[in-house]
Amino acid sequence: AKGANADALLVVSRLNDAMLITRELVKQRWTPQAILSMGPGWYEDQYLKTLGKLSDGPISLVPFQDPNKKLTKVLEAALAKAYPGINLSTNHVYTFEALLIAADAYKRAGSSDPKALADAIRTTNITDNVSIGPGIQFNAKGQNDKLKCGAIQNRGGKLVTLAPKGAANAKPEWPMASYQNRA
Repeated sequence: AKGANADALLVVSRLNDAMLITRELVKQRWTPQAILSMGPGWYEDQYLKTLGKLSDGPISLVPFQDPNKKLTKVLEAALAKAYPGINLSTNHVYTFEALLIAADAYKRAGSSDPKALADAIRTTNITDNVSIGPGIQFNAKGQNDKLKCGAIQNRGGKLVTLAPKGAANAKPEWPMASYQNRA
């Protein structure tokens, strides 16, 4: 990448590869304008904590929480109280929303009968949720096609949402700060 003087790195990598790539960029004394990730690794807490200031800057394009939603703030506060220093992640959001769906379906079904529960899940319409998008509904194939991806960026050990505009709580830092200028 350094030899090609690429403007951006487009990556799909897990945690260990994200750390190895970052360390190699530092070693080569080269900082692209952006690192754009389509998967995990670059936004995980272990990446942020292990690399410190070197973890700032990458942008991940993933399904994520909407920081402006009321329920997101409630979930973030509960996570911070139970597990200080842990960032809310996609894994937390999906687990929380799965529990919301199950509880909502059980309440509407009024029974633990499998058919009644399955029918209730199919008619789910939750608008007070955490993830980016207007809510949780399932189409004919059982997919929540209302879920939207977000662009998130690492900043000082935290994750900020850049897009979509309605879910944003920060503007992009572009280009990335040079690795050599980070104290």
